[in-house]
Amino acid sequence: MQIALYLDDTDTPVSLTEPGRLCLYEGTGQDWALMEEWPVELPRSGGIAGLRAAVEKMVFALAPCTVLISSEVRGYVYALLQEQYGFSVWKSAGSVTAMLTSVEAGEIERLTAQAQAEACDCSSQSGCGSCGSARLVAITPPPAVLAEIRPDGSRYVDLARALAEDARHNSRSVLGPILSATPFRPLTIRMDHPPRWLARAVKSLGLERHEERRDGALFITLIQPVAAEVAP
Repeated sequence: MQIALYLDDTDTPVSLTEPGRLCLYEGTGQDWALMEEWPVELPRSGGIAGLRAAVEKMVFALAPCTVLISSEVRGYVYALLQEQYGFSVWKSAGSVTAMLTSVEAGEIERLTAQAQAEACDCSSQSGCGSCGSARLVAITPPPAVLAEIRPDGSRYVDLARALAEDARHNSRSVLGPILSATPFRPLTIRMDHPPRWLARAVKSLGLERHEERRDGALFITLIQPVAAEVAP
């Protein structure tokens, strides 16, 4: 399961109305791994339109995760997340592992109850009172980022530029499809800093990773190691 926490610098949950950082975890029980984290400060100016745009950007950054822990569960931002984007928002406290474990158990219970409700044969569009109904708003996904094919057959993608050009993207939505393309061809990625999840992905794919910093940016090249020849 993936669960996001909105924390301050002391790893204490805070309200989305305050500056903090989103930490995306994946795991189960007592075993959780931090996938990625990034600072967030929702705008205080720009009106409702600006706030909605910032929340939508946050939703895309967390996708496909739709479970959030913070110090609050009420207010406009939380209503937006729950009613329009289908988020399950929890208020919790304690250590990070304890919060994740507790919320996972609550989510499993909630999803079980939801599945039972959906099995109801109620035909009313408004629900029968026990099954209820949910309203979700579809948001247009960002277009896929295509890697540039170089003359030698290797690939290149400017992650920093892709993220700057379309706020709906995050590092995984840009790089995930490119990394999973088969057959794998050498890939060079220009970025500001490596996302936390990249090292695990590189290891799971069995790739070699080479880094070089130049022109104010980090360039990471991923290659598939040549299989060692076995002597007869």
